[in-house]
Amino acid sequence: MALLGAAVFVVSLGYGAGLPLLQLYLTQYLGSANPQQVAWHVGMLGGAYSFALFLFAPWWGRLSDRHGRTVVLMAGFAAFLVGGAVAALAPNLSIVYAARLLAGAGAAAILPTAQAYIADISTPVDRSRRFVLLGSAAFIGFFAGPAFGTWLAGPVMGVSVGQMTSMVNWPALVIAVGGIPILLLVPWSLGRDRSTAELPTTPPVTVQRRRFVLASMVLALLASFAVGTFEVGFNLFGGQTLGLTNGTMAIMFVTCSVAMLVAQSMMLLPAVRRRIDQRWVAATFVASALALSFTAMVSDAGALGLLIAVVPTGVGMIGPVLSYELLERDASGRGALLGRQAAAGNLGQALGSVSAGSLFALHPAAPFWLAAIVLLFGAGAAYALWGTARDDEISLQNLWEVEYDA
Repeated sequence: MALLGAAVFVVSLGYGAGLPLLQLYLTQYLGSANPQQVAWHVGMLGGAYSFALFLFAPWWGRLSDRHGRTVVLMAGFAAFLVGGAVAALAPNLSIVYAARLLAGAGAAAILPTAQAYIADISTPVDRSRRFVLLGSAAFIGFFAGPAFGTWLAGPVMGVSVGQMTSMVNWPALVIAVGGIPILLLVPWSLGRDRSTAELPTTPPVTVQRRRFVLASMVLALLASFAVGTFEVGFNLFGGQTLGLTNGTMAIMFVTCSVAMLVAQSMMLLPAVRRRIDQRWVAATFVASALALSFTAMVSDAGALGLLIAVVPTGVGMIGPVLSYELLERDASGRGALLGRQAAAGNLGQALGSVSAGSLFALHPAAPFWLAAIVLLFGAGAAYALWGTARDDEISLQNLWEVEYDA
């Protein structure tokens, strides 16, 4: 768990460290570009990373089922570190985009493969707790990233952020080098072969199961669309509309991640897990949509911080719920299944990032309004599509268990 958590932490730290610096980073390659061009590239860089996650997550998942979790974790983590180093040293913007795609392709292997490894060796009760711990490692890395990146980009040398232009490249390079020991420890910590917990007998794949998996993918995509929109749109809104400093933006990102961490930690409580159903998931979507609809009224850092505390608290709990529910009644093909869910979420995040960068030029609140509409669709899908499919699968599972016992 320590090694898996460390790998997930480093990937999240690398992603989070660049968020408040992305506009400064792009000025090295765009020169005197207007704010609309910068906003477009901010969205496209975020989208490129997430799109690579979408493309490669199912492939890594299938590979981990066939060839083992350890080799996939090592290959993916190595690709992520190389991509980060290349992005830090890139001579032009084309290389930056290629490096972001490579880093995203590598990162796609980490979380779903780590979850599949945990599922292999855990009882259902332990699996739920360890999934939450793994998610917590991701969010700790994400909220530490902005503060870490901003510190390396200036104050570490006693200058203000942006005063030495090349210093915005330091966070990615330091994280790439710092991740090497973790990469070398993977085979020692996880081993080539690992005994697994006794797997329950599962029924054959049914129409009900396929519907439930499809519904879960739809929810992952819609929730992650809001996450991608929020990350890029919040970066642009705080920097260009409110004129917040990089240090203040880093604090805002920390607030965002703490809210998501607290939300995920609630999953450790058995009383909370037992109450989760389609009504709970739908209400989470609605609450986040309502918060986003008030973006146009945000006028200062305090109001933006309140918005940041509300939205991630909602969408931050949806991912772990979907992962847990997907494995609750089926123990086969875990890597491929979790990879598909990760791919759906990453596609949504990529679309959200690109739309935020494009719509921001029309109106600063436009990306958030679109995300709110998408979340409302998610609420309807959670209640009507996911909830119905979940109830049908549970009923069929109960019937199958009765027949199996007989």
